[in-house]
Amino acid sequence: MSFYSTVVLITIVLSIIMIVHINNSNIVTHNARKGFCISFTIITFVSFLEWLTYFANGNPLFPAWLHTLFSAIEFSLAPSLVVLWVYAIGNIKHSRIVIMFLLLHALLEFSSIWTGAIYYIDEGNYYCRGEYYFIYIICYTIAIAIMFFEAYLFSRKYQNRNLSSLIAAFCSLFIGIVANTMDGDVKTAWLSVTTCCVLFYIYYIELVVQSDGLTGLLNRRSYENHLANLNYRTALIIFDIDKFKSVNDTYGHAYGDTVLKKISKTILRCYMSRGLCYRIGGDEFCVILNKNSFHNEATVLKLNNRFNALLDELRRKEPSLPTVSVGYEIFNTENEVADIIHNADTMMYTNKNSNR
Repeated sequence: MSFYSTVVLITIVLSIIMIVHINNSNIVTHNARKGFCISFTIITFVSFLEWLTYFANGNPLFPAWLHTLFSAIEFSLAPSLVVLWVYAIGNIKHSRIVIMFLLLHALLEFSSIWTGAIYYIDEGNYYCRGEYYFIYIICYTIAIAIMFFEAYLFSRKYQNRNLSSLIAAFCSLFIGIVANTMDGDVKTAWLSVTTCCVLFYIYYIELVVQSDGLTGLLNRRSYENHLANLNYRTALIIFDIDKFKSVNDTYGHAYGDTVLKKISKTILRCYMSRGLCYRIGGDEFCVILNKNSFHNEATVLKLNNRFNALLDELRRKEPSLPTVSVGYEIFNTENEVADIIHNADTMMYTNKNSNR
């Protein structure tokens, strides 16, 4: 077996393993399962097509029309694939424009069967790049740009966690495609696409596992991991919704969920640029300020005052929204985390009693 055939086999086997894993996962959403499974199926199919065209190259026994068709399919599907990953995480915007762009690209690729503008198969049944091959490169680059821009926007919903995984995915894709573009005999594109898709899936799963399903804030597991590794001076801010049980009893649990979402959104709006925001209980939240965002107690007071002002503005429009009690404590590396949490809780409950 040749080196290239081994690479294709690894690509296909890895894709099949991922399809089986994703279908058996209870973590991914329906759209994510569908998007990633279709992606890995396309990778399997197109990798096999590329393998066929590799051995068809210069082979007089292989029909030239079939060689051309396989090339058209491969070129048409490549940009569509990376956009599918964004669909999988449910964050694709302006979908009609994106679909029109992909359809136009596919039309250009298939038109090359007759025009030879982007690629063509010569008289010796060899694949050749056409005069306008750069159109394919531009379209692929645009698709990758769409993918990473939308993925970055998606990561902002999760407070820009695990951006290193996203960067690693981009690097693996970039290196493989650039190598293949510079030298057509270096068949690394689909292996790099597969690696990128796996890393993108890992990136998605990491975000999902760390996040609260209702509010989108980071969950208690992520909060506890952060506390366990806290080694810098910062502030820990605790929030508790006042009389939340009464809200559920009076307006119903559906409205209670709405309250949680609105207050979470307000916390994010106020604190996300300065720290990480967590939902740590039913109606309890916490913010841990970033190392470079915390300067002194005045920083915390300024942020808390802004939060209270934003919440008051919301409550003027929607009086049924409850108030929120806030407490905080400064963390120094010589302090015990448990003591800091206790002190922040004590301040929060003192404020809660004054709100009654």
